[in-house]
Parts: sequence; C-alpha cells; structure tokens
Amino acid sequence: MAGGAIDDDDEITAINVTPLVDVTLVLLIIFMVTTSLISNAEGLQVDKPEAASGAKLDDSSVMIVCAADGTVQVDGKTVDGDKAIIEALTDKLVEDRNLQGIVQCDEAAQVGQMVHLIDLMRNAGIKKYAIATKKPEAAGG
Repeated sequence: MAGGAIDDDDEITAINVTPLVDVTLVLLIIFMVTTSLISNAEGLQVDKPEAASGAKLDDSSVMIVCAADGTVQVDGKTVDGDKAIIEALTDKLVEDRNLQGIVQCDEAAQVGQMVHLIDLMRNAGIKKYAIATKKPEAAGG
C-alpha cells in the first residue's frame, strides 16, 4: 500500500523542528535588542565644532575627549590629571607604535585645554594627531 495509515506500533522517526524554530526566533530577538542597546551606549557627551573639510581616520587611533566642564576621557575611560592621561596614552602606544591621537573637545571647552591635550600626546610619543569635528549642517533655502 502506497499511502497506508500510520500504526500506533510504529516508531516516530521524524524530528519536530517547531521548538528549534521557536528558540532560534527568541534568540534572534534577544540579539537584536541587545545590539541596539550596545550601539546606543553613551559616553561623554561632546558638542563638536563644525568644519567644512575633513578626512576619515585610521583604524589605529586613540580618542581623547574633553568636555566643557573639564572632564577628560581616553578611549572612553575617565582620567584625572596629566600623569594619568600620559600613562593611558603610553599604554596604547605599547600596543601600536604608529598610533594616531584624536582630540575631540566640546565647543564650549577652552582652547587652552585642547592645546594642552595635544602637548600631552606629543610628550607621550604620539607623532600623528587630529582634531575631531563634524560636518556643518546643510543650509536650507
């Protein structure tokens, strides 16, 4: 018989994939939610100045951020004092000697603070540095 009925005595040899699909979809949703939370991680909020010209940065870089209140972060870690900044920079230089330093200061920060951070980068041994800016808003009209 080609299309015979299933006997109760026969073994079930088919794999039920419904639970596998359910677990996979739940994991997919969990990964999507956590990825969106991670990508929106907030660091030190800085209002960068605008610049009409600019270039992409190297992958090998260290970011120094200075806020309007004087707070300084090196690659997302808050540091206090010149000695701690130089130590953090030299630790990064050990990993890569061709490291590029990037200074990102708030528009309200004092220019003297930015120049001081550039001097600290030079003292630590970083030869290439850049100043992070943002592109100006397109004029509507």
